[in-house]
Amino acid sequence: MNNKNPYNFYRYFIHLAVSMALLLLYVYPSLSGNWHSVMAMKMITTQYGLYGFINFNLFYLLVFVLLPEPVQRRQHIRMALYIIAAILSFGLLKYLLGACFFQDQVLIKAITFIGRPKLYFTFWEYQLRTIRTGMGVALLAYGYRLFLQWRNTETMDRNLTAAVEEAHQRYERMQDGSRLLLKYLQALTPVLENEAQRDKEGVKAILIFSDLLRYMLYDKAVEQDSVPLKKELYFYQQYLELRGLLHNDQLLQLEMDGIEERVMITPLLLQAATEKHLQQQAGSTEPMLAKIHIGQHVLSLSIGSYHFKTKLYPVHA
Repeated sequence: MNNKNPYNFYRYFIHLAVSMALLLLYVYPSLSGNWHSVMAMKMITTQYGLYGFINFNLFYLLVFVLLPEPVQRRQHIRMALYIIAAILSFGLLKYLLGACFFQDQVLIKAITFIGRPKLYFTFWEYQLRTIRTGMGVALLAYGYRLFLQWRNTETMDRNLTAAVEEAHQRYERMQDGSRLLLKYLQALTPVLENEAQRDKEGVKAILIFSDLLRYMLYDKAVEQDSVPLKKELYFYQQYLELRGLLHNDQLLQLEMDGIEERVMITPLLLQAATEKHLQQQAGSTEPMLAKIHIGQHVLSLSIGSYHFKTKLYPVHA
């Protein structure tokens, strides 16, 4: 246990408190029945209290120190060696404590009559007892480690699934942005070939197109899937202006209400939603109005009967 890590410190004492509470519930009938017997109380507190604490440390050592890596890597031989070494080491510790301090509470075989010699477990006899107890603790520790491993793996799987979904959405937005830029690059060619439009509409369209190109493909905030709302609205207006220059037969005006607070938004969704709707209205020459409402947590876009909403996020320092 690394006490320098506060998480490990609290984890140890939380597990200790739970284990000791369960042990107390188990021992309580014996405690209440032998409350007035000094010899019985010594035996109960030593065998269940002190040695229960030692067994808990064996359990904790296996679960959080020795078994995590072998279980994760499925190294069964290494795991078995760790378990055997831990059981034998703690068995030796128990015997030494009993031989030095608690012979009559730990090593005694049975209560004898007064005047008869006391019978104690030999070293090997006691080791067999501690090995049986240690195997039970090891099985419990192994099961608990498997549960923790399953829980951690499930969390990792969920995080991996979310990351894959996020990467897929990012890829789709990049694809939509690339197709949109390619479409306007193709629409820009006739404007540049027309001498009447080249000097005015053509130059302005090139400047806006270059600005949008840098934003969609090279802006770091776009790569991180979170841009300031004010910035996204600026480039949305640039997109609408470019579309008006290249498709002046389909007029689209913009109207916004709400306060542009310091919030973040997922980039390029407004452009993609608008373009999708306008392509469905390709044959229409009637003027259209795009209304953007900035709410507290949601931004909504309406173009006629078409409605689109996206979430707004607070700025994290």
